Amino acid sequence: MRRHARILMISISCIAVAGGTFFFAESHARSPGSKGAISPNDEALYAEVSVPAAPSQQRTASSTETLRLPILVYHIVRPSYPSDSPAVQAIAHTPEVFDAEMKYLGDAGYHIVSFGDLEDYFRSSAAMPEKPIIISFDDGWSDQFQYAFPILEKYHYTATFFVFTNPIGTKGFITWDELRTMLNAGMHIGSHSRSHPYLTHIDSPAVLWNEIDGSKRVLEKQLGVTINEFAYPFGMYDDDIRATVVEAGYLSARGDRYYKGDQSAGRLYELDALNAPTTMALFAQKFPSSN
Repeated sequence: MRRHARILMISISCIAVAGGTFFFAESHARSPGSKGAISPNDEALYAEVSVPAAPSQQRTASSTETLRLPILVYHIVRPSYPSDSPAVQAIAHTPEVFDAEMKYLGDAGYHIVSFGDLEDYFRSSAAMPEKPIIISFDDGWSDQFQYAFPILEKYHYTATFFVFTNPIGTKGFITWDELRTMLNAGMHIGSHSRSHPYLTHIDSPAVLWNEIDGSKRVLEKQLGVTINEFAYPFGMYDDDIRATVVEAGYLSARGDRYYKGDQSAGRLYELDALNAPTTMALFAQKFPSSN
């Protein structure tokens, strides 16, 4: 069992997965990525959105209760480039489109909540506003701080930024000081592993533990906060990976491949999410104001 990996950690705690710094093709550094490294041309996970609280009713959650709560995932927010490939265009938002989507959410009556709000709803029967939605970002690109963060502040929204730790502070990626700035402004930080590998391709329990628990410890040491949420790289996981996430002390984990928009207490470590539509027409179609 992979969860027995802790037994090995004392003797192999210095293991690091190769590929710590990435310069990704087409969207940022535009240089070829190494095998197994994430790039905007790969399928990637989806995100969370948070909004100011609205009137809500107290209720008692059951283990089988479901909650309609879409989780949005964003990756790239920056001006478009003529050289952007169709794969990049599929996950890239211009600042203007991102701003319009954020404004639309408020105008349409959606209320931004956090993953912590979702966890509390199922675990302690906390209240939840009507039409809740979560905003999240993957990977930790520097453009998320430069372009998306000011827009989130403009609308007084919160969001969760899932970062993988190895390239933090390197070219094209967010810095530790920028992460601290966002935390101080009310954003949340989650783990996206250390090197963004395909976790399902890892055979070594120690390496898997380092990716999942090690990234959590690095973030907590650098930021001085508890990291409670994990996003599976490429949205891929199995029962052993899920169990390792639980053992590492996370309170929830986000997937992305089977979007229904319904969350449940029994799937807090398999949360549904949706890659945010990149045009306002598609966004309004997916999230109608009348619902």
